[in-house]
Amino acid sequence: MLEKYYQSSHIDIAVNLDYIAQVLTYQENYEQALDFFQRAISIYTRYYPNGHVYIASALDHIGYIFYLEGNYDEALKMYERALAMQQKYYPSGHHNIAFSLNGIGHVHYAQGKYNEALSYYEQVLEILQKYCVSSHDNVICILNNIGYMPKEQGKYDEALDFSHQALTVQQNYNATNHIDIVDSLINIANVLKDQEKYNEAIEFQQRALMIQEQYCPSDHVSIANSLTNIATILSKQRKYDEAVEFYQRVLRIYEKCCPSNSVDIANGLINIADVLSKQEKYEEAVNFHERALAIREETYSSYHEKIADSLNRIGDIRIAQRKYNLALDCYQRALTILENCYPSDHIDIAENLQCMGITLNLQGKYDEALDFQQRAMTIYQQYHPSSHSTLASCLTNIGNILIDQKKYDEALDFCQRAMAIYEQCYPSEHPCLATCLAYIGNILTNQNKYDEALDFYYRAVTFYKKHASNHWNTVACLNNIAKVFKRQRKYDKALDFQQQALTVLKSNLPSDQFRIASNLKSIGSTLFKQTKYHESLDFYQQALIIFKEYYPNDHIEIADCLYWIAANFNRNSQFDLAIEYLKRCLLIEEASLPSEDHFVATLLNCLSKVQRTKGQHELSLTYEQNSLLILLKTLSPNHEDIGHSLSNIGEIYEDLHKPMLALDYYQQALDIYRKCLSPWHDDRWKMESNIERLSEELGIELDWSD
Repeated sequence: MLEKYYQSSHIDIAVNLDYIAQVLTYQENYEQALDFFQRAISIYTRYYPNGHVYIASALDHIGYIFYLEGNYDEALKMYERALAMQQKYYPSGHHNIAFSLNGIGHVHYAQGKYNEALSYYEQVLEILQKYCVSSHDNVICILNNIGYMPKEQGKYDEALDFSHQALTVQQNYNATNHIDIVDSLINIANVLKDQEKYNEAIEFQQRALMIQEQYCPSDHVSIANSLTNIATILSKQRKYDEAVEFYQRVLRIYEKCCPSNSVDIANGLINIADVLSKQEKYEEAVNFHERALAIREETYSSYHEKIADSLNRIGDIRIAQRKYNLALDCYQRALTILENCYPSDHIDIAENLQCMGITLNLQGKYDEALDFQQRAMTIYQQYHPSSHSTLASCLTNIGNILIDQKKYDEALDFCQRAMAIYEQCYPSEHPCLATCLAYIGNILTNQNKYDEALDFYYRAVTFYKKHASNHWNTVACLNNIAKVFKRQRKYDKALDFQQQALTVLKSNLPSDQFRIASNLKSIGSTLFKQTKYHESLDFYQQALIIFKEYYPNDHIEIADCLYWIAANFNRNSQFDLAIEYLKRCLLIEEASLPSEDHFVATLLNCLSKVQRTKGQHELSLTYEQNSLLILLKTLSPNHEDIGHSLSNIGEIYEDLHKPMLALDYYQQALDIYRKCLSPWHDDRWKMESNIERLSEELGIELDWSD
């Protein structure tokens, strides 16, 4: 309308273009918003060639768009141009300057440059305190922003101090249940959550929720947000059923007040799916994620980052299910979308590359995995300083791949580099440091440097024990120490640490039945090594009871328990029970594994041995022959295990008084042993002895010319 009354370059048209651009920014229509801001600046510049606060304001808004898009370098340029212009226009200072300084602080914060960000936020606070009353909303906001800096650096007490300052200022001017104090209560809750002080965090979050419920209708979005925060904390406490209930309340609010294809409904579905995934209800979780994906595909263009996000989440679940090909398919589809959304070096692409690298590593495709992790790291290095914690995470991922490749020296170098970064980023007792110490302990264990490994594990577990909320890490570290002692055959010490881990689990994490059962199994394994078969059997049976209660009857952990229970019965000469449990284990493995899996061959071999001990030689032969058929299909023709199976069959034929057949199988076994074992190996010597003995008995002259 203005264009009917004014020339296209009139200042009022520029102001209107500016307003339209701000609305478009709010609607997340960034490309159009940038176009309108640029048109506005073009007109402003004609009137104010030497700069003006109008131009500075538009530059601030453009910087904000670049910031939202993750284009931090361009955002910084815009904010710095705006700042220079405002400092020229307001040489003695003005509260408008605070907006540019605040924007620069946000960019540094996003880049992980927390000290630089803090410097700018402190300048903002100084200006606001000069030009605004101390209760001004912007003062409160910047106090909370300053609190974010130590929070990101793990300095939680400092962060809490600033958040409490903001809350105190607000409570001095408002009632203790005034709506304006809600944000500060939530900020305090978030810091307490990061400190893993979950009960205190919920208390502050519930205070915020109670105030919101007094001021807002029951289906207001702020209430949904608070319910979401409470659910998140409950999830971290592993109170999953309660968390789902809160998320369901959130979903009902969104379904009541939003269209059926609302992104808020999609987010509600995703939150529920995430908790179901933690409960290992994977197919239910996938179902919720797919419902969210359908909404996002209907709402956004086919190449939108939100669609990629849903695909990545489904990929994460497929990894948990060990369905690695399905996971890679999801990640690849997400990567294709992100590469269409962003430049090739965008930070979100790096995160996706990391996921693909982790999946490939799990598949044993180590070189490909390394390539993806290194590509991710190259991108991160463009966004973050060399001391940023994200780079340390990348180094750790690469280190873990190298561990799997048994390149321990290289792995150690990467983990030590990660450790050096974490030491710069965090205080001495930050969880990341303890986790890195544990990783280095793992490497040293694999290098058989047990005393050094123990030193790193002890340092890590000392930290974990000081921080009562780190129960899972404490358990993992105690069990790693036990593994070292087990390798050293110091079984009593190993048992001591395994029992400590079990005590921590039962006392602090009684709902985590999977880990409790796993620890019972570990104790059973150590007792088996000590030949304490009755005690070992008891622990495996306890574990089996738990696994059967929480998992379907064909779960891999149930099969593993059955196998070791059978092993204990066998050692106790309870052969019928050993056979019963081995058959139950075999049924599960044959149903869940490919028919030619190597472990199926192992189980058949075990059944053969027990039947042979019972004198059931025909049954023993059948099991061993079936085992051999699998080995011949899955292993190279000269593999040692094939030689062992041929030898076993030869021995059974001797039991059946068929020496000619026994001799034939011994000779086949020897042919393989000659190709894969050294001349002085016990198995090769034993086979030559068997052949010589049977040949003499049968009156056959041997030809040892080979």
